[in-house]
Amino acid sequence: MNNKITIGITGHRDIVITNELIKNIKEFFISLTDKEVTLLSPLADGADRVVANIYLEVFKENAHLVVPMPFNQERYMEDFDTQSKEDFLNYIKSSKKVLEVKNTQGCNYQSVGVYVADKSDTLLALWDGTFNSKSGGTGDIVKYAREKNKKVVHFLCERRG
Repeated sequence: MNNKITIGITGHRDIVITNELIKNIKEFFISLTDKEVTLLSPLADGADRVVANIYLEVFKENAHLVVPMPFNQERYMEDFDTQSKEDFLNYIKSSKKVLEVKNTQGCNYQSVGVYVADKSDTLLALWDGTFNSKSGGTGDIVKYAREKNKKVVHFLCERRG
């Protein structure tokens, strides 16, 4: 029996974070505590960080956070506000590996999403369930993962706005 599993995250930046969502994600990770779990998270605001927080809380010193980024770190951080940059740097301190994903899809965000889906055994999708045809968007990455017969665990999320 394989005791290692890689979980990837895709999701919206503007999700509504509820106690139920946090509870459900936590229960998902707790169900895996008998395994060596690696989390692939680009650590964008929203879903990526919600999942990373819960993962780090559940796995503590056994956490293996890998951060694939759509750009080099300096360029990627231009997408974050001041507080978000500080938070991002704190997550990086907890990570085991940080890497820039090569743009293979013509869109950096799509490339990092495809990378996460390809390298994951299971893809967590914090997603409102709509396909908006946005390259690299959550629906696009979920569609890609399903086409590749990846296991997708969907946490239905509302969006702010």
